[in-house]
Amino acid sequence: MKLATVRFEEQDHVGFAVGDEHLVDLGRAFELAQLGEPPRTMLELIEGGPEMLGRVEQAHRYVQSVTGFAHRIPIAELTWLPPIVRPSKVIGVAINNRALAEAARVYPAEPSFFFKPPSALIGHRQPIEIHPDYGLTHPEAELAVIIGKRCKHLTEADALSAVFGYTIINDVTSVDLKSADTVVYSDPGVRPPIPGFEHGDMQLTYHARSKGTDTFGPIGPWILTADEVKDPNALAIQVYMRDQLVTEDNTGNLMFGVARVLTHLTRYMTLEPGDIVHQGTAARGKYSLRELDLQRFDGLCEIEIAGMGRLENPIRHCE
Repeated sequence: MKLATVRFEEQDHVGFAVGDEHLVDLGRAFELAQLGEPPRTMLELIEGGPEMLGRVEQAHRYVQSVTGFAHRIPIAELTWLPPIVRPSKVIGVAINNRALAEAARVYPAEPSFFFKPPSALIGHRQPIEIHPDYGLTHPEAELAVIIGKRCKHLTEADALSAVFGYTIINDVTSVDLKSADTVVYSDPGVRPPIPGFEHGDMQLTYHARSKGTDTFGPIGPWILTADEVKDPNALAIQVYMRDQLVTEDNTGNLMFGVARVLTHLTRYMTLEPGDIVHQGTAARGKYSLRELDLQRFDGLCEIEIAGMGRLENPIRHCE
């Protein structure tokens, strides 16, 4: 089942897809199917657990069973919001693609993480704003995991049971802002080397601006519920710029799969329903990430992940 958060006729709605061209509002579906009070937001749906999701599935089956169901909203008339408008946290996995990791001189034994603020999120078809001072800025096409329940100390055996669903995220990244927020320490000559200087120069990079700037988190359009995804570690990913295929990769090329990522992450922090954990960028294709400079592109940046549809966002160049 595909779920979305949208705005229609100046009101926000949570709904599900019916076919490729229509969405049905959960409120109307619950009313007609006599299923009681509907969830008002996607987060409320997720927090409702299996019982609430079961009622949403009932509503979905009801709509499909009614010939000529009249209360369908054409997708073309929607304004798309992030599927979860304000998650408690958005966490990314750094340098998780083998094509990037294998070039590293030193690589960590476990996943490394960074935060993207919820304020960076925008919906499908909303513009990515690029200012001149951002410098070189590129898209990063990623699978995003939506957490379904409060969890800590997951194991690899039970990690996927904590997943509500999956969506697409574009982890837009400014290389110039990242460079401007990097501190480099040279080897101080202390012997034996002090922790952090084992490999010579040490770089400390802070991603608050490079990944957290407004509009640097396009996400959606749909959440595909976990039952629809047989293996999140075997999903094809494509990136298109101006309708040209520029990146073609697969989540199977990530160094750390979904279960390993969630297991390591929840050793250190509690994940809440609706939290988003994006898994690492697609990086294989005709162009390197740095050649996909959004300063030089206009038109649409599009990301497609098998079964999840296509996330489309125009580039808006600002003064």
